[in-house]
Amino acid sequence: MSKKIVEDFLSLISFLTIIPTGYYNIEGASNALYLSPILGIIEGSIIGLIALLLKFNPLVNGSILIAIHIIITGGLNLDGFADYSDVIGSRKKGDDAIKILKDPRKGSFAIAFTATLIIIRFSLFSSIHNIFPIIFSYLSGLESAYIISYLSPIPNYQGLGSLFIKNSKNIRKITINLVIYFLILIALLLFTKIKFILLSQLSLLLIPIIINDAKKRIGFVNGDVIGFTIELVEVISLLISVII
Repeated sequence: MSKKIVEDFLSLISFLTIIPTGYYNIEGASNALYLSPILGIIEGSIIGLIALLLKFNPLVNGSILIAIHIIITGGLNLDGFADYSDVIGSRKKGDDAIKILKDPRKGSFAIAFTATLIIIRFSLFSSIHNIFPIIFSYLSGLESAYIISYLSPIPNYQGLGSLFIKNSKNIRKITINLVIYFLILIALLLFTKIKFILLSQLSLLLIPIIINDAKKRIGFVNGDVIGFTIELVEVISLLISVII
């Protein structure tokens, strides 16, 4: 692995988390998004290990894990979730939807949707007694960030999301990404059953639905939609794990 790849990946960690790496280059971070499954394992392992160490009652444990999730991710994806939730709740399309998306203020729909997401994640964290559902959820969530970026057309809308989408369009990168992702899944077979692993990753099927929805509402996928996808895919993965 070249020095540049390492530096780009460290920039990706700095961009998507509060973990200090000494590197913070947005261009480099966007170039390294294909390595997102590795970051998913890092985030999932940190929060999963903390979950194992918590010995309080489930409600306290869930509250602490929610706080840690927001702290580690810096609330970046949650902010994107809130912004795009405002668009969904407004039921607007085209320029009207884009105005809502760009508005720095959070509307009532953003508050309602985000509060609901946090409550669901809290209840799921409170119900989990195993590290692997947490790892699986962050793996699927971070993998979804790259897959939706790769599959989405490059938007005319200029922003961080467009940079990540543009720099994801590379056959070599998608090949490496899928190899890493499936190698991680194979490695996890040492610890749990294949049925459990595969079912937890079904949340990735939300990606084409979200892409299609974003195209209809705002005409493109941007950073807010990517953040929305990460949060939603993670929570649905957790939900599937708890149900099964």
